[in-house]
Order: sequence, then structure tokens, then C-alpha cells
Amino acid sequence: MQTRRQQHLAVAAVTATALLLLVLTRMQQTRATSETTTPEPTAEAIAAVASVDAFIESCKLAKKRYAYRFDKEISLVTPWLAIGGRPDESLNSWRSAEGKRVTHVVNALDRSEDPAVAAHFGGERLVGDASGGAARVLQLNLGDDGDDDRFAAILPTVIAFVRDATRDPNAVIFVHCKSGVNRAPSLAMALLISLERYSLVSAFSAVRAARPSVRPKYIKTVAVYEQQALHRSSAPALRDGPNSSEFCDLYYGLRADYSKDGERWKDEHKRR
Repeated sequence: MQTRRQQHLAVAAVTATALLLLVLTRMQQTRATSETTTPEPTAEAIAAVASVDAFIESCKLAKKRYAYRFDKEISLVTPWLAIGGRPDESLNSWRSAEGKRVTHVVNALDRSEDPAVAAHFGGERLVGDASGGAARVLQLNLGDDGDDDRFAAILPTVIAFVRDATRDPNAVIFVHCKSGVNRAPSLAMALLISLERYSLVSAFSAVRAARPSVRPKYIKTVAVYEQQALHRSSAPALRDGPNSSEFCDLYYGLRADYSKDGERWKDEHKRR
């Protein structure tokens, strides 16, 4: 016959087992929810990131079809993330289909925000300037190309700024550059990788679906970041491919004939 102490121990063991099973079940549910909410990339996006040549052709086609048609439009990528070109004061009254307003701005340009926009969001602070206080505009001073090292260096600050903003469930962060085709979508992809655990190909698919004109030159920097953040690569050809300046050479046809798997590019750079 069990003593009272043995009975208590038996009850405690059953309770501990039940709690452990509950925790494991919730972890599995959370993991399943995370996996199902990350969208599957389109076939076009998968094909585009398969090689350097394919990505360049995808960007050329986007420019041919859409050029700068969406310059003045705000493109909602997720409920909390929007991208676009340099805004005017109409941004202050913009609302999403759900009625949300933009709450924070990331200005990728190397010039200040429109004064009316900056004033509406409590001022503008430069990346790396801790004295910005409650300013809800973060200015990056990022070049349109050739600024890969700076892009990588400031990315943790941009992610921290956006992560802090998204503590408000109603937050919408507007990331913009001049036309919303390069710097803004590049940053948006990195944010999706960091905060939503998207793969690069899923992130590219999401920004291209929201804004068909995107043609991100900083794709290598984002692909390298994916490897660092997720410890895997969904686009190794781009991770090992051309930086933003070299992208421009390829994009505008100043370099010849690169093999579809990127091997010629890698071989050429090994010889330098």
C-alpha cells in the first residue's frame, strides 16, 4: 500500500508529465503556424533566383514591363510592411485596406525626408545617431549602388528600429528609396528574413508580388544575410554572385555572357 508521500510523488510526476506534453504540443503548434504562415514563393521567383543570369533577366523584364510606373504608389508587402518611392505629404493621410496608417518610416535615400513628412512622424534621425529620441523616421544615407558594406553594417540598426516599431500590433513601417525598385525592396527582403524567417526566395516573391517593378541590386548582400540569419541559403548563386556595382555592369549589358549557373563569374573573380 502506498504511503502518502509516495502518492504525492506519483501525482507530481503525472502533473509534470502532463505539463511537459502541453509545452511540447504548444511548441509544435507554434512551429506549424510559423511554417504555414510563411508564403510559398512563386514559380517565377524560384526561377529568377536560380542563377545570376536568370535574376538579371528577371530584373530587365520588370523594368521593360513596368519601368517606374509605381513610383508614387505605396505597396503593402505584409500587414506591417510597405515599400515605395520618396513620399510627399500624402503619406501622412494614407490608409491600408484595413484602415491602418503608416506609423514609422525608413528613408534609404542620401537626403532628408520631405519636411512635411518628417514633421508628421516626429522628426528624422540618422542611422547611428542615438540622440534621435522619439523620431519615427530613420534616415540611412544609402547609395543606389556600390554601398554594399554600408548596407550590411546598418542592417542591424534598421532591424532593431522596425522590431521596436512592430511591438505595436497596428504599426505599418514604410521603407522607401527614390522609386521603390532597389534599395527599399532590398531592405524589405532583409526585414522579412529577420523578423518573419522568410527565405530569400520567399521574400523576393513577396516584394515582387506587391510591387512588380522591383529589381534589387543589393541582392547579394541580402543573400549573404540570409545565410547568416537562417544558416541556409535559398539562392546560393546570388549569395556568391555580383555585388551591387557589378550587378549594374551586368544589368546594363557592360559585361559579357555569364554562364547560367554563375560559374564563369566565380572563376573570373578567383583569378583577380
